[in-house]
Amino acid sequence: MLAGLPLRAGLHLADLLVRLLPAPMAYGVADLAGRAWYRLAPTRRELVTENLRRVVTASGGPSDPRSLHRLVRRAFVEHARYYLELLRAAHYPPARIDEFVSVDDWERLEPALRRGAVIAAPHMGNFEPYGTFVMQHGLHAMAPVEEIEPKELFEFLLSRRGGGRANLVPLSKARRPMIEALRRGEIVGLIADRDLAGDGIPVTFFGHPTTMPSGPAALAVLTGVPLLAAACLRIGPDRFRARAWTIDVERTGDRRADVATLTQEMAASFEKAIAVAPEQWWGSFQPIWLDQRDGSGAA
Repeated sequence: MLAGLPLRAGLHLADLLVRLLPAPMAYGVADLAGRAWYRLAPTRRELVTENLRRVVTASGGPSDPRSLHRLVRRAFVEHARYYLELLRAAHYPPARIDEFVSVDDWERLEPALRRGAVIAAPHMGNFEPYGTFVMQHGLHAMAPVEEIEPKELFEFLLSRRGGGRANLVPLSKARRPMIEALRRGEIVGLIADRDLAGDGIPVTFFGHPTTMPSGPAALAVLTGVPLLAAACLRIGPDRFRARAWTIDVERTGDRRADVATLTQEMAASFEKAIAVAPEQWWGSFQPIWLDQRDGSGAA
């Protein structure tokens, strides 16, 4: 227990500093850290470059060396901003969350969410303020969280996610609570562009084969609720714009086939979201495609 005290103290000191610093200064520090990270992490830089090359090539974005270089450098800055906001978002006043987050077509979306839905999102922008927005508008939301080590870091991050107000459950114990929440008409939110277990559904993603977790589609099919894709993009310091759209697929009654079709459509929805701001897709900092996981690294 004593071994974790320095880490706890350091985390709480960082939390205090981030809360006290004016936004321009805090974001300035994050940007400096991101640029330094870009220079000092050549292996990670190569991975992000390859991942974003696949994105812009498939989506028709500029892929010349100079444009790609700028995009990758910006990705490191945006990812550093996410870590900053993970601390800052916990201190956004819930009653003023509409000043921090805007949601496209919320008047249409809100009634649908009140009947229960699965929301799937990529590792992109910052979904934490979006969760606070949803809950502040009176909706109940649950999300599974990956259990990480050390325990002190996991507990610290858990207390800040969803503004400390979300119903968060450990990923390994989440299946039954998520099903029960959906049957109560609540929302379940999942980050679903990485197949952490390695046993997901085969999909094509930006023109290359990979797998994505079956959980979002399987929950939607099992409970009969809609599956939505969502993204919450950073549009300025402490300012975010979110969008969600229904993944419409005619269900055949063949559960396995319906889950596979929904998962591929979810991947296609993620492609559209990521293509808008590929520099904010921090999933690109991890191996995404099958050839990267098996070590072949083919482009």
